[in-house]
Amino acid sequence: MAPFSLVNQPLRGARVSRGIKPVSHRGLSGDFETMSLKDLIVYLANRLATGVLVLEREGVKKQVHLEGGRIINASSNLPREYLGQFLINMGHITEEQFNKAWQTQQETKVFLGRILVMIGLVKEDVVIAALATKFRETLHEACEWKGGMFDFVPELPKMPADGLDVRVSLMDVYKEADFRAQAWEQIRTVFPSPRCTLEVKEELLEMTPRKGSLDLKLLKGIESGRTLEELALGLHATDFFLYQRLYALHAMGAIVVRPPRAEPEVDFAIDVDLGLGDSPSPEQLLHNARAFFAQSNFRDAYSVARRSNLLVPTLDATLLLKQIESAWHPQLRADLMAKRLVPSTTIGTDRLGALNLSAPERYLLSRVDGKRELEAIVRVAPLREFEALTYLDRFRAQGWVQL
Repeated sequence: MAPFSLVNQPLRGARVSRGIKPVSHRGLSGDFETMSLKDLIVYLANRLATGVLVLEREGVKKQVHLEGGRIINASSNLPREYLGQFLINMGHITEEQFNKAWQTQQETKVFLGRILVMIGLVKEDVVIAALATKFRETLHEACEWKGGMFDFVPELPKMPADGLDVRVSLMDVYKEADFRAQAWEQIRTVFPSPRCTLEVKEELLEMTPRKGSLDLKLLKGIESGRTLEELALGLHATDFFLYQRLYALHAMGAIVVRPPRAEPEVDFAIDVDLGLGDSPSPEQLLHNARAFFAQSNFRDAYSVARRSNLLVPTLDATLLLKQIESAWHPQLRADLMAKRLVPSTTIGTDRLGALNLSAPERYLLSRVDGKRELEAIVRVAPLREFEALTYLDRFRAQGWVQL
């Protein structure tokens, strides 16, 4: 079977299920348990809808602007869905070029894509293609959600006139969503865990990857022993783009899948003695996290609350983590990003390789080279700013990094 060729699929008739509330005579709001996102997409496409579709789940928020059943703009608070991440992944700009364009954007308030075209870094048709990909990915990633809320309001805000005209058919997104669902079933049988590592069989490659190509970066990452999750972060890639290419390489026998790397016990270690023994319960951890938070000890509060939520996810832990983030994030920004700090590692590569780190932590440490400014590292990382700052704060507290 050719796993990655788009095929025409029959369209299912979408229905408005019980639990969907009309916002107005043309608006909708509800949750994905009563109406799937794919059904919502085809419902809006068939009605040539114009307005703003908002999708939310567990702190993730996306906005999709529609006009006549086509996407004309899309935004997300997931860093890997930012335009700059797509352009870096596709090899159109470097991290350094992105940072320069970002600085210009802050000064001029012009769209990033327009700036890249104006200064001659990227051609307009390339930015338009990248924006179309970004629009699609904003919805496709959400099609994987198991829950969440949606809200469609049939009114469009006034758009700035200096953007680029990009339009993506909702019906095309719907057709591809069906294809992707089938593709993911095949992909997951080959790559069962994001902590799997790979081995390259160079003699089975169809051709030698050209210098600077995505394939060359991918193969170098595999040879360095990175997990699938670490490859996605290092390449600034969305999961589907990465796994699609890896699936094709696996089909030709050019890569072999190795067992998953051992998972860290927690991805944010507790460095304090809670006095609760070796195996505190999630409830005990949450109680101590609240006590730390009341004392404005945000680092330990976040660490303990996160461990509690990893052991047994609860609404109480999620709400506490949000409270801690709201209070701690401004403090971290003032402490770590207000000055032009340059981080460098204080331990050798042998010890770094032996540390029990999560994929995001390992990615961030790989960017610390004594040359890049901390703010630039955080800005270009395919991670939420708060998440990146908490890891860097931990590295500094552990003595692994100095500023």
